[in-house]
Amino acid sequence: MKTLSLFSASLSLALTLGACSQESQLTQEDYDDVATGVGALVATPGGGGEAGTFDDALTISTTGSLEAGTGSGGIEVVIRAGLSYEYSADCFSADGVALEACDETADSATVSVNWSGELDTLSYDASIARASEWTITGLQGDTVELTGNGSFEVDSEFQSLYRDEVRSMHFSYEGSYAVQLDTATHQAVGGSIRYSIEGERFVRRGSNEKDIEFSVDAEVSFAADGTATLTLDGSHSYTIDVETGLVVSAS
Repeated sequence: MKTLSLFSASLSLALTLGACSQESQLTQEDYDDVATGVGALVATPGGGGEAGTFDDALTISTTGSLEAGTGSGGIEVVIRAGLSYEYSADCFSADGVALEACDETADSATVSVNWSGELDTLSYDASIARASEWTITGLQGDTVELTGNGSFEVDSEFQSLYRDEVRSMHFSYEGSYAVQLDTATHQAVGGSIRYSIEGERFVRRGSNEKDIEFSVDAEVSFAADGTATLTLDGSHSYTIDVETGLVVSAS
């Protein structure tokens, strides 16, 4: 009995020290850098990012194509800010029957989303590979529900949020989606994305000199006013402009 007690105490201490060590690795500046990376994924100039992909997914689900009237029903590809966005969709009627092509009669859809290439913006450059599978329901209503999962691999170099410093990081994201979108505007009006982020920070990216490795839990909660609240590890809060990706600390 005493042995079990000592073991439990040792395990508890090890877990506590491990948690403290992880927390001590991440400064407020590190959290700011993670927030910058998440903001760049949520929105990028020219209609990209998660917000632009939501828009594209709804457009394809209700018209069959990103080009109005073409209704190709095949794989759609669009280039924005250096990234290639690739989509394919299968659509269904209100009674669950598969449609020959996605059009205005669709009530639900499954959409495959892939990103690849080099994102190039004024303050954020990254090499990104992404794959997601989404289910969209309620297309005949005022608000649709988008659910599913996605994963990203991101090598990034960017201007730090509040410092005159360029940072280099590698991020691996696993995302879970439960987002409400306005049917008319295609904008997120509620719900959230949850990201599990594994990261590496580099002192000198070119020489591959790594500084630290870290894990962060992130939640992006959307509001109807065009903003989203980003919360990192339950305690570090930011506001994201969903149109521009601009991130401001709210902590």
